[in-house]
Amino acid sequence: MKFKKYKILFISPFNDKTWQSEFNRPTLIGGLSLIAFCLIASLSLLLLSIPIVKEYFKITAINKEIEQQEKIIENISGTLEEIGLMKSYIENIIGSDSQNILPDSNIRFMVTDNIPDIQPTDGIISKDFNLSTLHFGIDIVSDESTPIVAIASGVVIYSDYSKELGNGIVIDHQNGYHSHYYHNEENFVKKNEKIDRGILIAKIGNTGVSTGPHLHFEIWKDGEPIDPLTFFPNFSKKSDKFEEESNE
Repeated sequence: MKFKKYKILFISPFNDKTWQSEFNRPTLIGGLSLIAFCLIASLSLLLLSIPIVKEYFKITAINKEIEQQEKIIENISGTLEEIGLMKSYIENIIGSDSQNILPDSNIRFMVTDNIPDIQPTDGIISKDFNLSTLHFGIDIVSDESTPIVAIASGVVIYSDYSKELGNGIVIDHQNGYHSHYYHNEENFVKKNEKIDRGILIAKIGNTGVSTGPHLHFEIWKDGEPIDPLTFFPNFSKKSDKFEEESNE
């Protein structure tokens, strides 16, 4: 049985070359069948993959939601831990409900280590806080090399030397409070260092523009200077010392 032959002529659009392919009817039917089978198989796979793709996106969305919920739970857990620590700290200071109520004079309104409550050093005040003269702190006179400690916990944002203020340190207590310590003999903390309240940070010196060993000490709250004696009223002044000596 002789099959009818078919020819396909291909002409290149880029040059004058041509070529042709010759095949008979069974070959044509077989080729078309193979092409049809491939198309049907591709469409079938595509249709079958749609639910899988949908499920994949659904699972991805669920995983993202789970991650977000985990972060929220972690934040809540951290907050609860902080509240628990704060509660314990307050109870240690003012007593629990089962104890007798303490008088107001014995209650300390402090719930974290970031509130100024430790005197920076020992000494006598030689110059007071005075906004009109732009003296934003107090000068504390003491022996050279007298220890200086951090009045509260925080992060050191400045620890360097300047011609006017000598060796200086500024601590950000991360609650709006900043404390400043100048004319130090030596600084023991570095910038970006996280420190605890009461830690030794420097020693009293006579660096910069200074007439003698002393600490120039400032406290700022939300960008405004505050008289340090508001926090540390027990500092003695030079005038007090002279009065004591004259009375003797």
